[in-house]
Amino acid sequence: MGLDFSNMSTQFIKRVALITGAGQGIGRAIAQALAADGAVTVVNDVDRARAERVVAEIIAAGSQAVAIVADVSRHEAVEAMVAAIVQRFERLDILVNCARVEPPRPNGMSDDEWWDRVLAVDLKGAYLCAMAAWGHMQRHQFGRVINISSVQGVLGKADDEWIAYSCAKAGMFGLTRSLAQRGMRQGITANAVAPDYIETEVMQARWGQKKLDAMATSVPIGRAGRPDDVADAVLFLTQASFITGETIFVNGGRFVLP
Repeated sequence: MGLDFSNMSTQFIKRVALITGAGQGIGRAIAQALAADGAVTVVNDVDRARAERVVAEIIAAGSQAVAIVADVSRHEAVEAMVAAIVQRFERLDILVNCARVEPPRPNGMSDDEWWDRVLAVDLKGAYLCAMAAWGHMQRHQFGRVINISSVQGVLGKADDEWIAYSCAKAGMFGLTRSLAQRGMRQGITANAVAPDYIETEVMQARWGQKKLDAMATSVPIGRAGRPDDVADAVLFLTQASFITGETIFVNGGRFVLP
C-alpha cells in the first residue's frame, strides 16, 4: 500500500485521524485543520499524487501527516488501510468519511453502473471505513466518526446524474444515526456535516469563476462557502463529547430564510 511511517515518532501523538477523499477540496481542508490541531493525519485518496501534495503541505506547516492510497468502496482495501494505520500507531481516533463520487458521469457509463459506483463510494465506503475502525476505537473507549453528507441529501435533485448522489448523501444521515446508537456506551460519537455550495478547486475547474461568483449571490449570508467552513464544523465535532447522531448544515443560511 506504500504507507511509510518509519520517520514518525508515536511518543507524543495526541490523536490519529483518517480522512478519506482528502486529496483536494473539502477533504484537504479537513486534513489540514485536524493536523493543525495536533492530530497525526492520514490523508487517503485514490490518486497518490494528490494525497502526497496534501501531506507535503501539512508537513511544511509543521504538523504530521502521511498519505495512503485506497479505494474505499473495496472491503479488502479498507481493511488493509486501517490495519496499516493501527499497526504503526496502535490507535485510530478520528474518522472523517469525505470520499465521494459526484457528477459529471463518465462517458459510456450506464444509469445503473453510475448508481452502483456512486453508492459504493459515497455510502458503502463510509460504512466500510466505520466498521473497520470501530473495534480499534472501542478498545480505547474513544472515537469520532464524522460523515460528510450534503444538503442534496435533504433537498434532492431531479437531474438524472444527481439522483444517485442525493440518495447516497441521504443515506449518510441514517448511517450516522445508526452509528451514534451503536457507540453510545463505547465512547464513540457519530455525526454528520452537510455542506451546500462550497467553492473548491474542483468547482472552479468545472464551472469557472464567473459562474461561481453568480452562484455565490444566491447564498443568504452573502458569500460562497469555503472548504475551511466545513473543516471548522468537523473540528468542533471532534472536540465535542456530548453531541452524537446530529447533523450540522454548513449552508450560509439556506435553511433559515424561506
